[in-house]
Amino acid sequence: MASSTPSPRGSAAHLSHNPSPSASLQKPTNQLESLIAHLLASKRSLSSIRHVHRATTILSKARADLESTTILAARTTFLQRSLASQSKILRGVQFELEDVVHSSQAEFSSMLKELDDAGKKLEQTVHRLKGTKLEPGFRDTDLKTSVSSKNDLPAETKETLYDFVDVAPVDRLKDNIKTSIDKVQQAKGEMDQSLQDFEEDLQTVNNALAGKTATSSSASSTFQPPNIPATVKALENHAREMAEGLESLVKHFDLCVTAIQHTEGGGAAVVKNLEMDELPEGVRVEDFKAPANSITEDEKKDMMTVLDNDAAEVEEVVIEIQDRISQMEAQLDHVQLWREKKETENDDIMAAMKLLEQVGTKLPGYIIQSQTFVARWSEEKLKIEEGIVGLEGLRDVYQNFLGAYDGLIVEVARRKAVRNQMEKVIREAHSRVQKLYEDDVEEREAFRLDQGEYLPMDIWSGLSDPPPKYAISRIGEARESVPDLPRKTVEEALRRLKAASRES
Repeated sequence: MASSTPSPRGSAAHLSHNPSPSASLQKPTNQLESLIAHLLASKRSLSSIRHVHRATTILSKARADLESTTILAARTTFLQRSLASQSKILRGVQFELEDVVHSSQAEFSSMLKELDDAGKKLEQTVHRLKGTKLEPGFRDTDLKTSVSSKNDLPAETKETLYDFVDVAPVDRLKDNIKTSIDKVQQAKGEMDQSLQDFEEDLQTVNNALAGKTATSSSASSTFQPPNIPATVKALENHAREMAEGLESLVKHFDLCVTAIQHTEGGGAAVVKNLEMDELPEGVRVEDFKAPANSITEDEKKDMMTVLDNDAAEVEEVVIEIQDRISQMEAQLDHVQLWREKKETENDDIMAAMKLLEQVGTKLPGYIIQSQTFVARWSEEKLKIEEGIVGLEGLRDVYQNFLGAYDGLIVEVARRKAVRNQMEKVIREAHSRVQKLYEDDVEEREAFRLDQGEYLPMDIWSGLSDPPPKYAISRIGEARESVPDLPRKTVEEALRRLKAASRES
């Protein structure tokens, strides 16, 4: 008997049930024993029914897994895209918060540079005050009544212009600026910590996703997902071929039963060689009794020929069914492995989503921290700007003090010159008045000698009066003390004043 389709490993080897000329020439020594052997072999082959049942289960399981995994893969892809989108949004928020810090930090750095410049200029001016010695002439004993607000130093103990400066406002100004800078740096530290926490939260999400993705990619590099249409088609083909093979085995068993029924002593041989529980389900010993209608010897001979041919192919069909169920099991394993990988990917995405949700709950806190930083920076920025203006104002005051001192030197020199001129005029006037007085005395004496004896004494009461005397004196009791300053000191002060005038 020949198979109707190519035998093992291709499509299932079905029993053809067609007589073979070569087989018809064979004459078994014991036909009944041969039938019993065929029956036993056929009965054993029917155990392949479990493979057919398993094939049905595999097909159903594979279809369900492919369908659910396809849906899960689509859901995972959607979540992954959603996760990437939300992560991108959070990164954008992080960059915005960082821009706020960087912008304020740039302003703060610029302001510190401006503050440093103002401080250096003030220190230079203070250094000039400390280096400008008070002229000894200004420490005249008549000027020792004044006191300074700086440590209440008496005037005679002041040696430089700096001794006249009240440093308390400068110290207060510097303390206020330092306090504002400390507050800004504290706020900056808190903001940096907030940004660091934000970065760590986002990095946790990225690491969780990247780590799982890397593992998945590594595994995916050697694993190929199943081709769903091809897989389903192959499983259906295997199941159909296995069912057809089982059907041919059942027909072969039925043919064995029929042959035994038409063979003398067949029923007794079955009872002798088989137990009841060894028969297939639904087959009884009574089924092997001789039928009412007998067949001819030729028909019996043809039937035996078919049985002999089919018996040679039974093992091949069983092996083919086993091969196909093995292939189906392998394909199911592949499908289930794909499902497990997709479930793992989905679990990883869900874990990352939960981490992202936790970051989302912290986001308002990060934004509030940024707003707090901006508010504090704006407040302290105004104070620092006021401090810089204050330092520049103090420098202007000190610069004006230096300029005024140079002006004072020039003014003292001018007053000294005017005083000298006035004293010269007074001396000259006094000399002229004295000359006029002496001339008047002589003239009066000459008049008296020439005309006096001729004039009666009572003609004018003032006839013999002496001329009046005049004196030039300072009005008031205060005495102005103008110190004598070295010519070099006056010239240097005048040169500095002219230089300052050119610079302005």
